[in-house]
Amino acid sequence: MYQKFFVNRSADTSADTLRTFGWAAMLQEVCNKLGRPDEEIVLQFQNGSYEITLQHELREAQLISDTWMPFLDPLISAKQDERQAKKGRTLQDGFDYDDQREKQKQMVAQRKLLDPRLRSPDAFWSSDPELTKLRKNGPRPELAHYQAINMMKVPDTFNAIVLRWRGLSPQQQWLTIGLLCRLFSQPENDVEAACKDWERLAKEQGLERKATVTAVQIINPTTGKGSNTPKSDHLTSGGVDSFWLLELLKFKGFMLGTVPYVLKGSKDRKTYVIQPAKVALGTLTRMMDDFRAICWSSTAIKLDILAALRLAQVLVRHREDELNSGQGLADREDKPIMSIARGFDVAFYKDMGSAHATMNVSTINVPSWFPQFTTLAQVEAADKLLQEHLRIIRRIEGHQGKEGNDELELLRTYRDFLSGHDLQPFWTFAALYGSYLFRQREHEKAVKRWLPQLTKKGLDILVMNHQNKQGDLSPISQNHGFQHIASAIREATVRAQRRYTQENDNRYEVRYGLGQELIRKARYRDDFTNALNEFLFLYNAETAREEEKVARKLQRRLTTDDYRKNHLRYPVTTADIDQLNDLLDRYPTELIAKMLISYGYARLEAVSPAELHDDDTETDMETPAEAE
Repeated sequence: MYQKFFVNRSADTSADTLRTFGWAAMLQEVCNKLGRPDEEIVLQFQNGSYEITLQHELREAQLISDTWMPFLDPLISAKQDERQAKKGRTLQDGFDYDDQREKQKQMVAQRKLLDPRLRSPDAFWSSDPELTKLRKNGPRPELAHYQAINMMKVPDTFNAIVLRWRGLSPQQQWLTIGLLCRLFSQPENDVEAACKDWERLAKEQGLERKATVTAVQIINPTTGKGSNTPKSDHLTSGGVDSFWLLELLKFKGFMLGTVPYVLKGSKDRKTYVIQPAKVALGTLTRMMDDFRAICWSSTAIKLDILAALRLAQVLVRHREDELNSGQGLADREDKPIMSIARGFDVAFYKDMGSAHATMNVSTINVPSWFPQFTTLAQVEAADKLLQEHLRIIRRIEGHQGKEGNDELELLRTYRDFLSGHDLQPFWTFAALYGSYLFRQREHEKAVKRWLPQLTKKGLDILVMNHQNKQGDLSPISQNHGFQHIASAIREATVRAQRRYTQENDNRYEVRYGLGQELIRKARYRDDFTNALNEFLFLYNAETAREEEKVARKLQRRLTTDDYRKNHLRYPVTTADIDQLNDLLDRYPTELIAKMLISYGYARLEAVSPAELHDDDTETDMETPAEAE
């Protein structure tokens, strides 16, 4: 009897994950054929394997059926028809590649006619009838995957494997499923023994006996043509062989658990493979469908960031559905969203002209900013924070949408923050971003096109929820002296700039370059405090001068109400400076400096829905399945 299966992480790459998804999908089809369509199949990440658990036992005697299982559709195109005809085959039932591409082109043209608010990734969450109708008439969801197979020049290999499976009789398919059940029911998968079992079965049934096929890079990113011998004593141009049934499962997993992209502005590719932690196959499939709908193609580094943030958004929305329905709460009551999925394995394929070559494999993690969600209010706060960061990342671009050195430095720093589960890179990003948006606003006259600021509330949430190498950082952000000096930086930079450009108020000098100067001096305490004290001296002198003007006019001492009515700013006191020096005694200077700059350039008020709608339209009209 079978109830628990093990898929070894023998390659320790995304290929293992794809094999897991494929086997889980085959088990789901088996349960469907056996009249158990509601069977819950749970995938769980373990140290050396992925575990797949069925809700009910599966007996060996049940693995006999005369029901045929197609499992995967071959790629049908004019070119493939010609190739298969030479082999005496006719492709009839499958994925009509040319027809699906035509539907995609029609959908792109129709979407351009929609209201701008419906042309952004976030419009997916609105369930607008126009969008629903557009998607219903659009191409099949797997188009991006078949495009990747075609662009990576492996449709012949893919079709050969798929047609080999579909060429089996129903009885032969179920005998083969039994073979796979025996393989994956053991904690250590004996693939060599499974290959021999296949050869015996093939001999008995009069089938092709060769058990192995060439492993292709689209589903095995670290393998490909070239020398793969343990000892490099000669060169070869051949590839690595793999059991053909495992390659079949990987291709099925590729359809379920990946999102392939063509990078914006190039023919290079990236493929994102989700890393499950513990999740039911049905839940994972629905979440991946949502993810594909809201995460659109972008440039290389930015896409890594957007993928992590969008996955977090899908996981947060999933938790919201659980809280609203009351289902799944017992299992996840004390667990963060990372208990569902850990992030993505990422493969970068460089376009070499005649082919694509794997240039890099990496991992991007789900943001670990959030506590265990037990209330809808926590979910709403998390979603707003994700929207804030998505809004900022999407707007980081240089002239004509290109990314220069400043943009690349910002994006790399933010990606380091996501990958490391540490706030230190984030404070570097936030400090650099404050100066970056300040310079952009100086040259951008249209206020609606100003880059958005981080919010103080968002920074506070990160401080409160994130685990840091320096320990709890809330004593820094909640320190009154720290807050007052951050307010002084804000008043002298982004607030003074807004006064000058929008309120025709030039009483206070706009301190251009302040953030950059403080960042340069952040490494050493004496240098930093000297630069900060110099600024505070000028700030207080300017503040006192304006206070004196209003006091003379009113001929009395100023009250709090006078400061508010006359839009005066408050001075920094010696007590504030003493409190900051106390923090510098307890924490690294660079940490305090970057947090101070980050809070100084942050906005105090929350982002309004109107502001989100103003910059919600994507300039890039492509979705993952549209570029080829």
